[in-house]
Amino acid sequence: MTKKKIAVLIISIVLISGITFLAGLCSSIDILWLKIVLFALGNLCNGAVALAAMKITDMKPDLDLKNVRQYIIGIVIALVLSLCIAFIPAMCGYSLVGGHTDFSWFGIIYNFLNYILIIGPVEELVFREYIQETMVSFFGKYKYIGVVITSLIFGLWHWINGSFIQVMFTFGIGLVFGTCKFLIKDCKYPGLALGHGLYDFLNVTVRMFIL
Repeated sequence: MTKKKIAVLIISIVLISGITFLAGLCSSIDILWLKIVLFALGNLCNGAVALAAMKITDMKPDLDLKNVRQYIIGIVIALVLSLCIAFIPAMCGYSLVGGHTDFSWFGIIYNFLNYILIIGPVEELVFREYIQETMVSFFGKYKYIGVVITSLIFGLWHWINGSFIQVMFTFGIGLVFGTCKFLIKDCKYPGLALGHGLYDFLNVTVRMFIL
């Protein structure tokens, strides 16, 4: 079973990386609605790959939607991360989350829906719910090594359409989400998906209103 899980994991990472690279090419498209649709489809395809891999290896997503504590935990993680990484540095005159973005209602609504409904749920499904849980299962009593490796993969994944600085930055972010999932009993997938999406959206608001 372990050999099967390793093979499926490798194939999944390759597929997800390829889909991400292709989605990144969409940034050169001038038609806004088409770019948005293709980006969304790329992310949803990554989520579909993770779900298929989990089904093949007999894993089930942790979808305890009625557990209110997980949402509170996710929101707290998002607020603390945004405060430390985005808000406080911006108030001090510098940015760790990119340059200023002009305000628009379209930008606010689109980014909220994109991060809360797509980016957060998909990235947490792929990296924390599938890859991390698979990695953790490989290391016996040294399970936390799986969390660190998954966070590194999460960081390197951002190198596909980003930079080395983004690798280091997102490695740290992934380590926070991964550690919370690993150590906190009620830190489940739905709560992390909400927290991840909220954190990304809060960074957008900082770029719009503070920088």
